[in-house]
Amino acid sequence: MVSGGPYNRVMPSSLTSWLAPAALARLVLLLNHVVASEPQAGLRLRPHAGRTIDLRFSGNPLAQLPPMLAGLLPAGLTPPPVRLRVTPAGLFDIAEEAPGSANPAQPEAGGLTLTVRLDDPLAMLRQGLRGQRPEVQIEGDAALAEVASWLMKNLRWDVEDDVARWLGHTPAELLRQLGEQVRQALQRFKPR
Repeated sequence: MVSGGPYNRVMPSSLTSWLAPAALARLVLLLNHVVASEPQAGLRLRPHAGRTIDLRFSGNPLAQLPPMLAGLLPAGLTPPPVRLRVTPAGLFDIAEEAPGSANPAQPEAGGLTLTVRLDDPLAMLRQGLRGQRPEVQIEGDAALAEVASWLMKNLRWDVEDDVARWLGHTPAELLRQLGEQVRQALQRFKPR
């Protein structure tokens, strides 16, 4: 490795710092895909164009994992905060400024802060498989909070429909059955 050269400034300090922005961009694309698949969601979001939603994560996701599994994972798995801006189309975009850059305790004026607890990832996975949402604390604008709550309760990604568009209905049905078997197995799984 060349030291002191111009390339050192663009090299990421770790693999996660390099992958995180790309992963976040893909997650926002997926979120927008799910929002766009439900016309009512876009209609509810459009009046809030320009407002921001700060996503924050609290807790230690490694605390409840078995020690052997926790030892395999890197420390500091809590994702960094993310600020999304509602677009005029009723979708989301990643805001350029980082959440909490002005005052970390307060959301942007007219904005919203959603804090997701990540204390037990296995319990969250089981909740997700049952269609339940994780524990989320909502603070900020009441009208935007109502829309965010409606989105969390009503939006679901129809994976089977998306797979059917690409592969056809028969492979999509086979994948759905496989997914159902995996879901049932994970619901029965209880770590010791």
